[in-house]
Amino acid sequence: MAIDLGEHRCEFCGGPCAHIAFAAFVCDSEECMEKARVARGGPGGHMKRKAEGKPAFVDLDL
Repeated sequence: MAIDLGEHRCEFCGGPCAHIAFAAFVCDSEECMEKARVARGGPGGHMKRKAEGKPAFVDLDL
């Protein structure tokens, strides 16, 4: 089953979703893409936190 990006909004600005990046729905904005990367902790950041006994995902007020 494919994901219809048109049914989702950007998690950071609320604009139309164009991509799924770093486990987040994001628009075409470079700023939102960077916020998604930071929220994820960069490549492998979520697994590093999990290995340290911390929650894999954190709620950041971006």
